[in-house]
Amino acid sequence: MNPADYGAVLALNNAAAGLVDPLGADRLDWLRLIAAHAAIVDLDGKPAGFVLTFTPGSAYDGLEFDWFTQTYADRFLLIERIVVATEHRRQGIASQVYRAIERAAKPFDRAVARVRTHPLDDSGLTFHTTRGYIEVGKQLLPDGTPALLLTKELAD
Repeated sequence: MNPADYGAVLALNNAAAGLVDPLGADRLDWLRLIAAHAAIVDLDGKPAGFVLTFTPGSAYDGLEFDWFTQTYADRFLLIERIVVATEHRRQGIASQVYRAIERAAKPFDRAVARVRTHPLDDSGLTFHTTRGYIEVGKQLLPDGTPALLLTKELAD
């Protein structure tokens, strides 16, 4: 991901409103700079999605990141957000991205994520549980939205 991608990334993020946190250009620029992964999913030369991940010790400021740091110290890779364009969902893109992220997370022993529960992101929760993620905590987001904290253990 580079600054030339910001317009597409922000449009994708806005289209997923309610499932992911709002995002502006300044925050996106900062997140991209501190992320372990800030990648665009490119289909036929057009952005079809994006992903942001963070490792322990980064400057990321999310509540779930703090919880995972307190719980797992430096033994996790946070999948902060993945967004796939509506017209490309249910085509295996998120699964491909998750396989790559989970390979990258193996040295950290686990991949972790957050799923909103009000309104319930049923497809997101089903996607994660099907991939082997389990609930390890609950959290209230600053806007009062409840969320589940999930982990997938990756140690051999």
